[in-house]
Formats: sequence, C-alpha cells, structure tokens
Amino acid sequence: MSLLSEKLLSGNEHRLLGLMTMSLIAAISFSDNINISRSLFITHFGFFLLWQPVYKQEIDFSLTQLLILLGAIGVFLIWLNVWLIPFWMLLLLSLLTGRIFSQGLGRVAYGVAVIVLFLHLIVITTPALFGLHGLSATVTSTLELTLIILLVPLLFIRTDEHRSDRRVDFIRGFLIVMLAVFLCMGSVLVTFTANIAYIQALASTIMIAAIFLLLMALLWSPRSSFTGLAQLWEKYLLDIGGPFEQWIAQLSSLEAKASLEPDFFLETAIKRLQQRRWISGIGWKTKQSEGLAGEATKYQARFSDKTVELTLYANSPISPMLMLHTRLMVNVLIFYYKSKLQERQLTKQAHLRAIYETGSKLTHDVKNILQAAKTLTQAVLREDRRTDEAQKILRKQLPLLTERLQSTLDKLSAPVLESTEAVSLKTWWQDIQAKYAGRSIQFFGAIDSNPSIPLELFNTVTENLLENARTKKQVQPDLSITVTLDAGQDVVQLRVCDSGSPVALEIRSQLFNEVVSSEDGFGIGLYHSSQLAKRAGYCLVLESNDQGHVCFLLSSTDTVDA
Repeated sequence: MSLLSEKLLSGNEHRLLGLMTMSLIAAISFSDNINISRSLFITHFGFFLLWQPVYKQEIDFSLTQLLILLGAIGVFLIWLNVWLIPFWMLLLLSLLTGRIFSQGLGRVAYGVAVIVLFLHLIVITTPALFGLHGLSATVTSTLELTLIILLVPLLFIRTDEHRSDRRVDFIRGFLIVMLAVFLCMGSVLVTFTANIAYIQALASTIMIAAIFLLLMALLWSPRSSFTGLAQLWEKYLLDIGGPFEQWIAQLSSLEAKASLEPDFFLETAIKRLQQRRWISGIGWKTKQSEGLAGEATKYQARFSDKTVELTLYANSPISPMLMLHTRLMVNVLIFYYKSKLQERQLTKQAHLRAIYETGSKLTHDVKNILQAAKTLTQAVLREDRRTDEAQKILRKQLPLLTERLQSTLDKLSAPVLESTEAVSLKTWWQDIQAKYAGRSIQFFGAIDSNPSIPLELFNTVTENLLENARTKKQVQPDLSITVTLDAGQDVVQLRVCDSGSPVALEIRSQLFNEVVSSEDGFGIGLYHSSQLAKRAGYCLVLESNDQGHVCFLLSSTDTVDA
C-alpha cells in the first residue's frame, strides 16, 4: 500500500532534494564515526527513495522488490568505504543534471544541488580518495558547512504541481559525469606527475578543460567557409546508414515511372536499399507477393504497415541511432509504395468510369436504334393504302439502322478513341433530312458556307435531341419538332426545338454536368453529347426553356449565353 500520495510527494520535490543532499554531505562529513555515518546514509536513502525521478512515487513495491531494495542498501552500508561513496555521488550527479532543465525556481533548485555536489566531489571527496593533500581540516569543515547552508533555501521552495516535469535527460547527465571524472582524474594525474598540490593541479585542469570547451564551442558553429562541427554531426546522423539524399533521389526516380507496378517498385527499391553495407538482407511481405533479398541473420528489425511488412537483417546489432535512421528510410519507402498503390487504384477507377460512360452511351445509342426499329415496324404492320409509302421508308431507313447498329457493336467489341471523321456540312444536312423523312420533323436551313464538321458529334447530338423530342411527343401529341441549321462564315449553329413543356428546373441545373435519371429522356444522352461537344470545340446549351418553345443549341463558338 502507498504510504504517501503522489500529490504530497510532487509538491515537496525541492524540499526532499535539499534534505537528501544535506544528509549525504553530513554522512560523508561524519565518515570518521561509522555508526553516525551509516545512520545518516540510511536517512539519505530514505529521502532519495521519496525524491527519485525514475519511477512514479505512488508505485507499490512488491515484497520481492522491497527485499531487493533493502538488500542493496544493506550491502552499500556494510561495504561503505571511500571508493563506494564517489561512485554513488557520480550516479546521483547524473540524475540531478538530467533534471536541471526544469523551469523557474525548479531550475534554480537543481542548479544549486548540482553545484554543491560537484564542488564536494572535486574539492573534498577526490583528494580524500587518493590520500592527497587538499584543503586543511578547518577549511574542509567550513566548506562542508557552507555547502549545507547553500541547500537550506531549498527547504522553502514549494514545487508547482502544474509545472512539475519528472523527465530525466540521461544524455546530459552522462556528459556532466564524464566532465566531472575528467576533472577529478586529470587533477590527480597532474598532482602525481608534476608533484604539485592538488588544488593547484585542479586549477590547471579546469583551465585546460575551459580552453577545450571554448575551442569546441568555436568549432561547433559555422564560421566563414567552415561548415561547423554541428552540421557535420547532423549530416553524419542522417547518413549513418547511407546517404539519405541519394536514397530519396532513387525512390523519386522510381516513383516517377508510372508504368511500374507497386510490387515491382517495392522489389526494386528493396534491392537498392539492400546495397547498404550494414544490411545483409531484407524480407518483405504484401498481399500480392513476398520474398527475401540477401541473407537472413539473427540481427533484425521489423517494420509493419497495413499494406506491407518489412524485415531488415543486419550484420551486427543495430544501434538506436541506426534504428532511427533506418525507420526514417523505411517510412519513406512505405510512403512511396502506398502512393503507387493509390495511383493504381485511381487508374482502375478511371478505367471503370470510362467503361461505364462508354457503356451507358452505347446503351443509349442502342435504345435510339430500337425506338427507330419500332417506328418502322409499326409502319410496316399498317395494312392500308400507305403500304407503298412504308416500303419506301423501309428502303431508306433500314440501311441506316444497320449501319448504326454495326457501329455500336464495333464499339462494344473493341472500344477505341472517339472518331475524328469529318464530312462537309451540306452532305451531312442532306443525310440527316433523308434519315428522318416522314417522321413529322420540320427542317430549315440557311447555309452560306460549307465547312467540315465532326460527323460523330453532329450525329450523336442530333439523334439524342430528336429522340428526346419524339419521346415527349408520345405524351404531348400536338407537339411540333423543328431542326434549324445556320451556317455562316465563322459560326455553325444547329437548333433542335419543340413546342412542348419546359425542362424541370431541378433537372436543368444538372442537365449537362452529370448523368440525370429522368423518365422523359433527358439524362445520359445529353451528358455524353455535352462532353463530346466540349472535346470537339463546340458548345451544347439549352438556349430556350419556355412553355411551347424549348430549344437546344449546338454552336461552334462558346460565346452563346448558357
């Protein structure tokens, strides 16, 4: 069971820090009296367990963990000596330094604790460890008392619970510990080799370390033509597994090839990645394929995604930095692979859409042919004096129906691009009048020029508009249909008008922009006619939509008011 709440402990973090550090200095000061020293060390470890930032304070220790913890403290107290104390001080110094990035008074509190522990280690503990002559006993006692007094303000600093951050920067702590070890060992070495006092050797070592750090600071930042060690270090981190820019360039060149299938792209990229000197093999598995490039070893790293699973085999254990670099390269590879999959999916969707639009258009053509065939059939079945007239109509229309049906079947069996066949305007106008002769359709033409026109466009638009009008006439028997052609020097205008009811407003806004489901004939045919007109450089619009006057206009210029 937890004896203290997390809120209480975190609110007194700096007080626990001050008591822990003061009890440690006091325990070292009474090292001549082993009993007092051990008692103070027990107190110190108690405060340390309450303060420590590694585990959550509210955690409950199991019986096994408690026995191991008490055993470690017992071993430390039994084997307490001058060598074990510096080791513990270095470990504690690394934790304190790792917490020094706190903000506000917390940063000041940890800064004071680090300075006190650092001074005690290099000025008092190290000379005593090697039996060197450092400060006198009186000065040492005064210094220890001063260090303890410096820690007293920590007992009055209340921790802000909302800003309390218990993270530990172990890398910073390790670097500070290395600096402390360098100063201590350097001072001892200078003392023995130069045969001078420890304090003098410590001052010399501090000067050497300061000059070294100053030079490193100057070399770290870029100056004039020198790029600086910082940039060299960052480039090394990026290129630790191979030139990162080269890898991006390789993937970009592969991704730019639209003809590459996603799985082939993945296999090619993996083979190039496998050329890195530290990679012995790469295994991959997707929904469509799997394989292994190179050799499998016991050192491996797995990277999985919903679309692909990669396993990298290395010649030696993969370091954390190399793992980070590898994860970055693999994530870029997976990103490009997913882009390829998405590109193929979009291509399939575009292909299916093209099939749908072509099928719907041809279905509409077949429907028009069927309607024409029904009309001819009704004319043939009539047994009256107009039999000769019906036969004349059959002789004219059956070849045209046969030609249209054959053309539709050819498109269904072997879809090709739209026909670019062109005919003269006058020839087409004569053919269309002959085609619809005897169907109660009036044709009016004012042709002052004879330009070439796209045959498929004019046939498709005219057939759709006339069939829609004839469908309306079945509901409105009095409806009249007129086709007017105006051909000047610069413009060709074809109008199909009827005297029926106007197009509904809710359909008019969608008429040429999308497929409209409608029972009166407006829908797929007009949508495809509009798309075909745009691709041919023409414009198809609903010019008039009034009761008794509904007109559609196909014009060779887009200046008409839509």
